[in-house]
Amino acid sequence: MNMDENGLQSSDWALARHPIFDTRQALWGYEIFCVSNRGGLSPSPEAEEPSLSSMASGSYVGLQQVSERGKRIVVGLNDRTLLANLPYTLQSSLAALKVPERIGLHPDLMETLAKLKTEGYLLVVGDYSDQADLEPLYRLSDVLGISSSLGTEGLTRLAAAGRRYPVKLLATGVADRSFLGNCATLGFDLFQGSYFKSPEDVPVRRISSNEIARLRLFQLIEQKDPDFFKVAEVIQSDASISFRLLALLNSAAFGFRQKIKSIRQAVTLLGWQKTRNWLRVALLNDLAHGLNSSELVYLSAQRGRFLERIGTAFDYWGFDPDSLQLLGLFSLLDVMLGLPMAETLQYLPLEDKLKSALKREDNNEYLPLLLLAEMLEDGRWEEAAALVRRLGLEEGPVKEAFQTSVTWANQFGTMDLEAAES
Repeated sequence: MNMDENGLQSSDWALARHPIFDTRQALWGYEIFCVSNRGGLSPSPEAEEPSLSSMASGSYVGLQQVSERGKRIVVGLNDRTLLANLPYTLQSSLAALKVPERIGLHPDLMETLAKLKTEGYLLVVGDYSDQADLEPLYRLSDVLGISSSLGTEGLTRLAAAGRRYPVKLLATGVADRSFLGNCATLGFDLFQGSYFKSPEDVPVRRISSNEIARLRLFQLIEQKDPDFFKVAEVIQSDASISFRLLALLNSAAFGFRQKIKSIRQAVTLLGWQKTRNWLRVALLNDLAHGLNSSELVYLSAQRGRFLERIGTAFDYWGFDPDSLQLLGLFSLLDVMLGLPMAETLQYLPLEDKLKSALKREDNNEYLPLLLLAEMLEDGRWEEAAALVRRLGLEEGPVKEAFQTSVTWANQFGTMDLEAAES
């Protein structure tokens, strides 16, 4: 494992995740996919082996927290990984093994799946199509995945057919909350897609005084030449943030020889870069509420890091990397708060062009980069590659920036200050 210029652990690939939610919109688990920093934007067919071996060795940051919360990790398999017995590198209580339907046409692979099922692994069919000759596979499965790209008619037909089996039905590629409602009405049990990143259609509410206080703290820490003593004073006046910062710094993970007793001491020891980046994500975490809040904070951190790396890699664009990081960090703030983006922006210290991009206004020079981040996190590789070409960027540095951002967000997901340096 190599170290990047900021001291972060990195390698040639990272494990990204797509959350899966249940009917209550509580997190059920994550589908894991491998992101390499080499080759084109699309994941390679050989990605399963490093994914499985990495998770088995515990090098996937955050895996332990996921398992402790009782959530499932969905891992895609193919003929090669099944026959090589690679699923056995994963705990049966943790893993859900996702296979394509064609596996059901091969008796030797079906025999392997049946053995895995008896040993406690969940089996997921990723592309259920209700074929009569694949019924043994369906009966063996625990989850049947159906793509939302089939439309309401296709979903209705396959959901009715799938209910013949004792399985959960998973709707994949759910793009918006309206379609989510349709899938729930059809009897789906699990949902995957980008819908949770769009605002809910809820009655307008007033922003709270606590939320305004958090947004104003952003104004303080984003000043060009902040008053560090003033920052320490404001942090110290906030019991929640002060407690979390001091508890983390006094933990064994940092190994400071002396106990850190004050926020001013903490800011001095950490340095401003790490303190500010930790504060950014901590404040977002406080602002976010609802069942999907942790995923929204994770994605915000990932987007921020990706856009910052893009600004650095393509410096001839003349964009300030730190401004691009803020664009990513704040891009889901309307969803987190349940408020129109325009209302939240009046409390944020951003230049007009960034505010325009966050409001998704046309002809904004920042907006294409934000759209690129969304395409990559959703796995819309062909769309992302087309946008990269249209922007005149190179795929290699873009892919490396995305891989780096995934690794960084996974580390930051544990609120590890050693990962906070940018």
